[in-house]
Amino acid sequence: MKRKFAIAFLTASVLATAGCQSNMSKEDVGKTTGAIVGLVLGNKLSDDNKWLGAAIGATAGYFAGQAIGRYLDEQDQKALAADTVSALNQESAGTSTWKNPQTGASANIKTGAISYKTQSQNITRLSSVKAVETVKAENREYQTKSSLRVRQGPSTKYAVVTTLRRGDIVTSTGRTPNGWLMLAKQGVTVGYVHSNYVEPYNPVQVAQAKGIDLDNVEVDKLPKQDGFAGIDLDAMETTTSRVDTQLGCRDVEIQVNSNQGTQTESSQACQRADGVWELG
Repeated sequence: MKRKFAIAFLTASVLATAGCQSNMSKEDVGKTTGAIVGLVLGNKLSDDNKWLGAAIGATAGYFAGQAIGRYLDEQDQKALAADTVSALNQESAGTSTWKNPQTGASANIKTGAISYKTQSQNITRLSSVKAVETVKAENREYQTKSSLRVRQGPSTKYAVVTTLRRGDIVTSTGRTPNGWLMLAKQGVTVGYVHSNYVEPYNPVQVAQAKGIDLDNVEVDKLPKQDGFAGIDLDAMETTTSRVDTQLGCRDVEIQVNSNQGTQTESSQACQRADGVWELG
């Protein structure tokens, strides 16, 4: 209750302040509101909707604060957010599409080339896991294509930490220059797998492929085969190392089509230190 009250109070305070600023445009107020909605979603989704996580919460909050958000209901905003994050995670520039067959709403998501900056930061890992010098930041879920060995370092020469089952969902927090993913549990690096043996996991697309109506079903309630279930971090020794982390920025243009018409929004997306993409 205290947490919900604090968020509500913060929202009211910011909106009241915005209303007192005569030089703040309606668009600025909308973006401020969107940022607060993103905060609320991020807190709620982190607790109750783990399939979305902070990445989707931040992006859905952006849509809620922009003009294009008025063209979509809350469920469509979340679904479009999931596909937008998937598009932003693609290494090359391109255009992807999103559509909700139930509502008829659709969107084209156009992303530009990524430019990187390097930021040194601390990474917590199991003591038995090798520290790497540099990674490209990620905050992305993957699903294993088959049973898969997780290794102590980004090469088959390293010892095996554990084995994942086919269909396990794991989270990558970084990608090494030779294509290995740095997998984490609760923010602790537990080992590496090569990206050739996993595929990106998008719960919205999985639900749609199964014919699930996202307007009537909470996707976070769907069964999910989490990886690393047998790893007890409380019983394992961890350490911290310094890693040069590459954080990306790229232009993004989103065109939303609905029964209310068509709206286009251009922005820039940049990664936070934890790899989450934020539109701003």
